[in-house]
Parts: sequence; structure tokens; C-alpha cells
Amino acid sequence: MTSPRNLTQRERDVLAAMIERGERDDDIPHAQDAAERETWLAQVDDTLAYGSCGCSECPSIELGDASGPATDDEPRVVLSASTDSAYLMLFIDAGRLSYLELAPLDEPVLDFPPAAELSF
Repeated sequence: MTSPRNLTQRERDVLAAMIERGERDDDIPHAQDAAERETWLAQVDDTLAYGSCGCSECPSIELGDASGPATDDEPRVVLSASTDSAYLMLFIDAGRLSYLELAPLDEPVLDFPPAAELSF
């Protein structure tokens, strides 16, 4: 297992923005959605990066907390956003933040964009 590291301020900002405004991939009723987002947002301060994608063309990171990286467990929720040059997804597995992915559209993107540049 890779030694965890603290998230950068930009990673933390993007993670919070994705939780607050990211588009869901499922049809959860609004009241339940708000409660879940509060729970996920409460995890941000304790979230650590456990590893990167390794492709050398994106800044995607595996997420976890002091107990270790999150695992691919059901239920899975995916929140999405985009920029002019990339598509972003936040994977949440069994209620835990698990993976923050940035998929470049054309050219490599080596850092997460400022949260203000995200489109939801």
C-alpha cells in the first residue's frame, strides 16, 4: 500500500466542490441527496491521497482516510463535473470518498483545475 499524503489545497477545494455541486449518476430524491452530501462533505478534512493513476497524463488520486484507502463497495455513487479540457468524476463507495478522477479530453492535464473553473 502506498503511504498516504495530505491533499493539496486545490485537491481539497475540488473535492468539496464536487460533493457540493457535482451531478449524480443516480436518481436519489432531493432530501436524501442533501443529507448524503453533508455526510460526504464532513469527510473532506480527514481525506488522504493513497495513490495516483500512474498514467502520467492526469492528476487522478485514490482517496481514503486514516483507516486506509476506500474500497470498491456498493452502493457506488458517481458525481461529475467538467472543464473545457477535462471531465471530472468523484467516486463514493459505500459512503466513503474513494477516487477523484480527471480525464483529459485532448492533451494531458497534470493538475486539478481551480474549483471555480468547474462546470456542473
